This record gives sequence, C-alpha cells and structure tokens, in this order.
Amino acid sequence: MSRYTHLPIFQKSYDLAVRFFQETHSFSREHKFNIGQKIKDINLELLDWIIIANSEKDKKPAFKEINLRVEKLRIYTRLCFDLKIIGIKKYEVLSKYIDEIGRMIGGWMKSDYGPEFLK
Repeated sequence: MSRYTHLPIFQKSYDLAVRFFQETHSFSREHKFNIGQKIKDINLELLDWIIIANSEKDKKPAFKEINLRVEKLRIYTRLCFDLKIIGIKKYEVLSKYIDEIGRMIGGWMKSDYGPEFLK
C-alpha cells in the first residue's frame, strides 16, 4: 500500500475529484471543455501535490501548492454556481468537501511546523 493512501486528506481529495469528474460529465458542451476541464485538472494536481508533500522532508513548498489548488477549486466551484452550471445542493456538497480539505491541510501544516507557520 502506498504511503499516501492512508492520509485522510488524500482520501477526501480523491473523493472530491471523483465527485467533480461525475459533475462535469453533465456540464453543457460549452462549459464541459473549458471550466469543467480546468476543474478536473486542478483536482488531479491537488492529488499530485498531496502525494509529493507526503514524500518530501521539507513540505512547505508543497503546502503552498496544495493551498493554491484548494483556493482555485473554491473559486471555480463558486463560478459554476453563479453561472448556474450547478445547483445549490451540489454547490453546498462540493463546498463542504473543499472547506474540509482546507482545514485538513491547515492541521497538517500545524502538526509539521507548529502554529507559527500558519501566521
């Protein structure tokens, strides 16, 4: 078993990626190949950076990249809602996943570098 698959943040991010891949499948043609593809790419990058962070001794650069991907997902999810690509229920579910991943990365950073790292 890989060293990263046991990480709760990896599993939550993986579950989010699966949900986004399912959601973008039903996007209109116009949105499927622009914002839909961008969201899928960001999800895959997020998984990549979690794997990298778990294997690096100095995780700070990876944490920065993970935070950036989480913020991008937050913005693009909101954009999908505002453009009425997704409804309120899907927006709430996806936002909860994203918020939880954000809290998890904060906890991971805090456990590795202490509370002063978050300031």
